[in-house]
Amino acid sequence: MIELRGEISYRRSNRGFFLLVAILSLLGFIYCFTEVILSSFGKSLCHSDTCQIVESFSLLPRPLLAAGAAFYFLLQGILAYRVFRKGSRSIKFLVFLAAIALGVECILVGRQFIDYRIHCPFCLTVALFTIISASLVLLLSKRLAVFGTVLGIVLALILTPISLTPLSEAAIKRIYRGNPAGKMILIYAENCPHCHEVLSFCNQMSDIDLLLCPKERALAFLRTLDIQGVPVLVVDKNGEKEVLIGSKVILSYLKSFQEASKPALPPLEKLLTPEGICSEVQKCEP
Repeated sequence: MIELRGEISYRRSNRGFFLLVAILSLLGFIYCFTEVILSSFGKSLCHSDTCQIVESFSLLPRPLLAAGAAFYFLLQGILAYRVFRKGSRSIKFLVFLAAIALGVECILVGRQFIDYRIHCPFCLTVALFTIISASLVLLLSKRLAVFGTVLGIVLALILTPISLTPLSEAAIKRIYRGNPAGKMILIYAENCPHCHEVLSFCNQMSDIDLLLCPKERALAFLRTLDIQGVPVLVVDKNGEKEVLIGSKVILSYLKSFQEASKPALPPLEKLLTPEGICSEVQKCEP
């Protein structure tokens, strides 16, 4: 009874906090729900190349994650407004829900910065709404806040396992013609002119076995080797792997691959600088 009175007292003296949480939740809901609607038409609020990063390590597709965030903000807004209008019965549910969301965001955002060192603007905006709204209510019950945050972290870790998918399985298309002497995997980006230059050359080759893997599906591989640009060609020759970076080096190798019966990396090619790269750290130029 004492705890209940304390919560009612807090609500009466700080009603503005709950109204602010409700308003922030409404804005978060509108933002996420708009993304859900746009995704159904193949569009997005986010136009950055890094906006697909979450899909690279999440078991859930981006539209479903956005729908989950929209539902969270809607439920949090209803609970906050209920506390603002009627009393303290919903405070514990509000704190617990906010804590879970905060734990989930810690993992989703943390993995972007720590594991991949790039971020999604849409995710950061959602995280901002979550952190601000959650911070206004978490101190109402420290025990629930800690328990909910831990539960959210565990849930997020389950939904974002470390991807060990081989590049050959992550590829979405295969180009196979003639009698190729080896297998290759091209990591590319849709908006990269250097990638399209390489693809155009590959389409003219008579003997080729090439798997096409979008950059978003190969982020773990690229981050492991500290590669920050595309195109990247992985060559499999009798169990040995060679990684070529940039259209200049790749095209030089492919020309030798096309001319020789047993393709080998020309000695001069090893001296070439990795030019023709669409980098994440600078603007791409044809």
